[in-house]
Amino acid sequence: GNPARTPPAGAGLGLAIVRGIVEAHAGRARVANVPGGCRFEVTLPLAGANP
Repeated sequence: GNPARTPPAGAGLGLAIVRGIVEAHAGRARVANVPGGCRFEVTLPLAGANP
């Protein structure tokens, strides 16, 4: 992959935090490299749906 674009002071924890929150709600967080950047996808179940 390409080097991270985070400034040297950044810890790079954003995606890990998002993933933890989404998974705690029975969802899924994904990231993919696409031309010109990245695509972030968050999938959550419908309210009241059985996991």
